[in-house]
Amino acid sequence: MINLLSFTVKRLLATVVVVYIIVTVVFFMAHASPYNPIKILLGQHANQQNVAALSRKYGLNQPVGTQYVNYIGGLLHGNLGYAEEQSYLGDPVSSIISTYLPVTMKLGGYALLLSLIVGLPVGLVSALYQNSVVDHGGQSIMILLYVIPTFVLAPISQLIFGAVLHWLPVSGWGDSGWSLFGLIPNPGQSLQEMILPVTIYAAGLAGFFAKSFRSFMLEVLRQDYIRTARAKGLKSRVVIYGHAVRNTLLPLASIVGPVVAYLILGAFIIELFFSIPGIAYLAATSIINSDYSVIEGITLVLVLFVIFVNMLTDVFYALVDPRVRL
Repeated sequence: MINLLSFTVKRLLATVVVVYIIVTVVFFMAHASPYNPIKILLGQHANQQNVAALSRKYGLNQPVGTQYVNYIGGLLHGNLGYAEEQSYLGDPVSSIISTYLPVTMKLGGYALLLSLIVGLPVGLVSALYQNSVVDHGGQSIMILLYVIPTFVLAPISQLIFGAVLHWLPVSGWGDSGWSLFGLIPNPGQSLQEMILPVTIYAAGLAGFFAKSFRSFMLEVLRQDYIRTARAKGLKSRVVIYGHAVRNTLLPLASIVGPVVAYLILGAFIIELFFSIPGIAYLAATSIINSDYSVIEGITLVLVLFVIFVNMLTDVFYALVDPRVRL
């Protein structure tokens, strides 16, 4: 127990250092941009007097070092800064992110759920019927979904199911049609708008889960304790679901990092192609408008999310496998 506590504390301290380094790098990279957000905001009204006035208001007339110190001080007090983009000028960045973030979480959550529902059973069946027609057929489809880039699959699907067949809408999200605390979409337009982006988002991840789970299952099925369980006369389903599947949980935890990275990267592609108002869409528009505060705030939120998930994975590993703590 002491070893586990020490391991967790060390991971927390390392997390603080990593977050500080990433926040610092992103801050100076954003401020190294040749574009002035105030001039972009003012447009044709960007004369010297107006630019100077707004720069003083948002502290952009100060040296970069001073801005950095003020920014870090604001973070320590829970202040992510204020937006400089015209549509939400002066609004707290934390408030803006909290408006867009739930959409991305829903999109990613449903895509992850769908990919698990499809990928894990295919991987399990492929492992149980190794080198059969079922195995080769299922794995061929899953690998195809895995290797086709999302930025290729998305426009092709929009063209076929939207422009040609007119079966599904190719943009929007329809948050007005949600029920049960905003988690379950109502039938109708909201559900229709979800189908295409969620399916495209889940396609590559389903292939990844199927391929990984098949490998994990084959490795477990070759273990001595599985042969011993079969020799004892245990029923096949008891051996598979009671022993083999349960012992794939630890290897499955090892792919949490790549899965989280895929979800974040995929969100940018899906939200831009389908005009979904999520945090990735917000990040893209903020980069175009050189809105430093929003870019830095989004980066901080995404970094904290990735690091938190990976830290939980490491702690889980240490909890079930004492060798990791050493």
